[in-house]
Amino acid sequence: MEQNITVDQKIPRQDLPLFDGFPYLTSWISPAFYHYILLPQDKSARYLQDIAATQAWRNDLRACLVLAPRECYYYATDGTPTRHEAPPRGGIAVFDKLALSRRFPITAELAVRKLQLIRFAGERSGYIFGDLTKGGRSATHDEIRELAGTQVDGVPVGLVRCSQCNQWKGECLDPSPHFLNQIMAVHCFCDNRNRCAACGDLLYRYKLNANYFEEADGQIWHVPGFSAFEHRCPEVIRQTSQAPKGRMRMDLLEM
Repeated sequence: MEQNITVDQKIPRQDLPLFDGFPYLTSWISPAFYHYILLPQDKSARYLQDIAATQAWRNDLRACLVLAPRECYYYATDGTPTRHEAPPRGGIAVFDKLALSRRFPITAELAVRKLQLIRFAGERSGYIFGDLTKGGRSATHDEIRELAGTQVDGVPVGLVRCSQCNQWKGECLDPSPHFLNQIMAVHCFCDNRNRCAACGDLLYRYKLNANYFEEADGQIWHVPGFSAFEHRCPEVIRQTSQAPKGRMRMDLLEM
């Protein structure tokens, strides 16, 4: 069944821990780094599938709707689902970082599962550094010959300016000696489709889990997926700024 999964993800090992607070939605922030959103149990599977497809498409992040221990739907970034029997397992778990496209009342049942999720995430804590390879690959002999050197302005050969946003994009050899003869994909602003499912604003200035070229230092920089956690919806920012001083404000719980 593995060949039917539309996302770039191997079937998780069955001996890894599985969160059993069904139903919920997981999003891939980076490999083995999952964001969890609890979903109400009184909604139909079809309703939850629509929510999951919307979330994957708007965030431009792979996702999985988990309904039961052996029932889940993997979603590609275009919202296309694939039914499977092996939900995501293990890894590092976080929550309350990405907003859902819809809001649900915080019922007693949801509150109980939220405590389960807090305990589960605490057991799955750790350190995440993003992709230390920047998604690069070894260049062939032909590519090394064709892409060696820089253009007149010091920009690596292979990069071109986007006609829309004027940023650099394309494929080139990484100028850093730490990535000698490694081909890197570089994205411009126009390639960034990672948007908040709630407010529609970009989750981050640059495309997540991707690279951009910085003219100021002539280097290619990687944007880890967890950069999305810096996003705040305008409503949350407004409510935070209006919160009375000296009182603790409870952030909006998107579940």
